[in-house]
Amino acid sequence: MIETIQMKKGAYVMAEITNEMILQAIKELNDQLKNHTEETNKRFEQIDHRFEQIDRHFEQIDHRFKQIDHRFEQIDHRFEQIDRRFKQIDQQFEQTKQQLIAINERFEQIEQEIVQMNRQLTDVANGQKILVEELFDNKKEIKRIKNVLNMY
Repeated sequence: MIETIQMKKGAYVMAEITNEMILQAIKELNDQLKNHTEETNKRFEQIDHRFEQIDRHFEQIDHRFKQIDHRFEQIDHRFEQIDRRFKQIDQQFEQTKQQLIAINERFEQIEQEIVQMNRQLTDVANGQKILVEELFDNKKEIKRIKNVLNMY
């Protein structure tokens, strides 16, 4: 009986030690779980913080792209203005070219008229020279005749 009591007492002590060991293991597992949960939460906070930084960075990039788009729109508008100006200049150039062609044609006409007038003036001058020579000859003849008539 004593042996049975001692065995029961021993089993009770063993059960108590086993229970304490199980309780200690549960406490350790609980502490590990808490630590793991805290680490996981910290990592999630770090990841969340990193995503916020990435979001801010993408917002900055988006803002820069909008600025670049706006600048390209301004440049495109300026090229359109320059293109319109070049078209105007081309039209003016064509008009000036046509006017120059017309002026050159008119100069050629005037040059031909001047050549014709030179010929006519040369003909007139030659005719006047002939007339002057004939007039001179006639005057000489008249003078000779007067001299002949005066002699008689």
